[in-house]
Amino acid sequence: MSRFEMLERMVDNRLFDTIKAHQTTIGAVVVAIAVLIPFLVPSALLFDLTLVFIYGMLAFSAILPIGYAGQLILAQGAFFGVGAYSFVKLTEAGLPPVVAILVATVFTGVVAYLLGKPATRASGIYLGIITLAFNELFVNFLELFPDFTGGSTGLSAPSLFPSVMTGMIPGDVLYYYLLLLVYIGTVVFFYRLLHSEFGWALLTIKEDPVLAESIGIDAQRYRLLSFTSAGLICGLAGGLFAPFNGYLSPPMFDLHRTIDIILAGVAGGLTTPIGSIFGGLIVVLVPEVLRFIAEIRLIIYGVLLILLLMYLPEGIGGWLREKWEQ
Repeated sequence: MSRFEMLERMVDNRLFDTIKAHQTTIGAVVVAIAVLIPFLVPSALLFDLTLVFIYGMLAFSAILPIGYAGQLILAQGAFFGVGAYSFVKLTEAGLPPVVAILVATVFTGVVAYLLGKPATRASGIYLGIITLAFNELFVNFLELFPDFTGGSTGLSAPSLFPSVMTGMIPGDVLYYYLLLLVYIGTVVFFYRLLHSEFGWALLTIKEDPVLAESIGIDAQRYRLLSFTSAGLICGLAGGLFAPFNGYLSPPMFDLHRTIDIILAGVAGGLTTPIGSIFGGLIVVLVPEVLRFIAEIRLIIYGVLLILLLMYLPEGIGGWLREKWEQ
């Protein structure tokens, strides 16, 4: 080990030892900053930070099936779109926005279940192809039935908050706090779920399906539950994204969106739930930071992601967890 590596390790250890010794204080400071952010940043940045929470939620649609169950799912963008468009159509039918979000979430879960019932009998690249085809079919459906979906023109989404509330508190502030709370709830729920018997069963299936079956784990049932859960969280995120963004169009839910969602999961750490927020930050904020070099920003973004995955294969969350446990 070189002197530089020894010095680097010493600095890392001291840093994390300091964090552990003052974790309550640091936690309180992080909470305070999160609460005060709407009053400290411009509205454009507040929009991006709120979008980070949505991507943080969506990251679990990669963490659960890919990181824990070993399922290559490439339909996250479509499930996200099902939730978003369902919200708009349900509110147009007269449902209150809050109820519409819940119904859209459940409906997306049903769609995921119906697709997953036959699809999860396949695995690996075959499952990936099936779900990729579904994603493309969904986008084509949106464009081919403009009378129902708005087609390429898109749809306007109603606000989640009544005008009385937005008259007292700016809408972007309300959405920020709502998405912050929903994201925290999502992390707590999935942390407990993935550290329960359910998560253990998924990891066993991922590592050795034959062994899992031999000890009584119904691999097909757990794969379907994982697939459906991914659809549910995408549906919830979509139902919240529609009123937050205020507008929907087919390109928002194509393969590029699916790739961004998977990147959020991979960059944050596919086996580290809390890492999802770091994945959201990378997917949302890094392209914005690089926007001033529009001609080559995608190239630089791609290089940065490659370097991240090369040097932090477990993602940022996995790296932090490893340092914390040392």
